[in-house]
Amino acid sequence: MANLSQIGDFQQIPLTIRQHPYLMDHRFEDNAVFPAVEAMQILAASAKTCFPEINTELILNADFDKFLILQRDQETIEGFNELSRKQDGTIESKLVTRMKSRKLAILRQKEHVSVCFPSATTPEAEFPSFEKLISLEGKTFSVSSRAVYRELVPFGPSYHNITGDLLISENGVMANISAPISEASTDPLGSPFPLDAAFHAACVWCQCFLKFIGFPVGFEKRTIFRRTIPGNGYIARITPVKTSPEQLVCDLWICDPKGGFFENIAGLKMRDVSSGRRKPPEWITNMQSLDSEK
Repeated sequence: MANLSQIGDFQQIPLTIRQHPYLMDHRFEDNAVFPAVEAMQILAASAKTCFPEINTELILNADFDKFLILQRDQETIEGFNELSRKQDGTIESKLVTRMKSRKLAILRQKEHVSVCFPSATTPEAEFPSFEKLISLEGKTFSVSSRAVYRELVPFGPSYHNITGDLLISENGVMANISAPISEASTDPLGSPFPLDAAFHAACVWCQCFLKFIGFPVGFEKRTIFRRTIPGNGYIARITPVKTSPEQLVCDLWICDPKGGFFENIAGLKMRDVSSGRRKPPEWITNMQSLDSEK
């Protein structure tokens, strides 16, 4: 904390982010990009050291603004957690980096992820019926995890954490997901891999029913009831709430096979961030009219 910059309720914590090799498997187009789930982990841990009264099990108003591009020749990334107290008492936390302009001798600041943490309160526990959660109504299709990672979410093997077949219908997606044992930190939010895999499932739904490749760009509320643990398997369920040609808004649950609830995201937003450059393969956009499985 000796390097903390503080002016009133604005504080800036320097961050040195270790660039583990597995992160290079998290990709967008030709670049490796730092996962939003990892950014939330880092922001929560560093914000808690400065404002110990916050509740990191409840994350509000997340905004995934700009990709943080990873370079293979770097071992660490230097950045900041910019913290400020809002009028309602919540703490806004932003992951920012600075780089020198190639043409001008000035530093440019990029904001990558922004979240808010409320003061310490117990997360609301209004759980749906587990039996209903794992049941998909309507015509259901099966997509193998091999097809997901070969053609729909072309990440490297460290992020192949949908296991078996993904089940999809117009009413949502259900997938078995895993939390692999790795170098990733699990403090304070749990393993980052199950939530990332749940995002992959939501991306598949976007491709099938909205015909765009959706990336998570933010959410209204994330509630962590229990931390996901490396080495364990979970179930992800995504339920569409509102759709448009440009965006999916959905709710997301992560539970274990015995019916224990671990996480919920309300108001997850998925959009095409490629400006239309990337398109889903025809077989997934045509799946609604087919009886076959992929």
